[in-house]
Amino acid sequence: MRLWFDMTAPAHPLVLRPVIERVRAAGHEVVVTAREYAQTVELLERLGIEHVVLGRHGGASRVRKLTALLSRTARMRRVGGRGGFDLAVAHGSNDLALAARSLGIPALNTFDYEFAVQQHHIGCRLAQRVMVPESIPPARLRPYGVTAAKLVRYPGLKEEYYLADFEPDRAVPAALGVDPERVLVVVRPPPVRRGRARSRRGSTPP
Repeated sequence: MRLWFDMTAPAHPLVLRPVIERVRAAGHEVVVTAREYAQTVELLERLGIEHVVLGRHGGASRVRKLTALLSRTARMRRVGGRGGFDLAVAHGSNDLALAARSLGIPALNTFDYEFAVQQHHIGCRLAQRVMVPESIPPARLRPYGVTAAKLVRYPGLKEEYYLADFEPDRAVPAALGVDPERVLVVVRPPPVRRGRARSRRGSTPP
């Protein structure tokens, strides 16, 4: 099989790296496209994942976001049209969802935050399969057109999967002035935009 992965936010290279490695180990071919946004491209380079950069984030403006979506989708169509892909895979990329549907390529949409309403109304409705953690109740996904036949749920959280082979560098704590003998807890709070919290758990930008 020939698979098309798209990365549009910094979390995506981390989440999809082990998937790509297993797919390639099974003998399948993978092509990766990426959007210039935050550290997405830098992480792909650091992880040694070959990729093609297409487009950039549209910023906070709704008009610019829409313009960026349409522009990038058009470029993605050109890549997909000559790629001979059997499956398109993304962690919430609407660009890929739109391009794949227009080209007749089956799509898998995966995510772990169910309250990105605009994003999921596009990605979930256009995908043939939607994959989420078991912690997300199926009822929350039905407004996005996710039927029982379309839904695939996996145990645990995505972090458990992409950190499964993580080997910490023991020299880093000392360099940061952190005592490795003490319990260290790192918390990512929900993003706050326009003076209010958008959610209780955080989100991936559209």
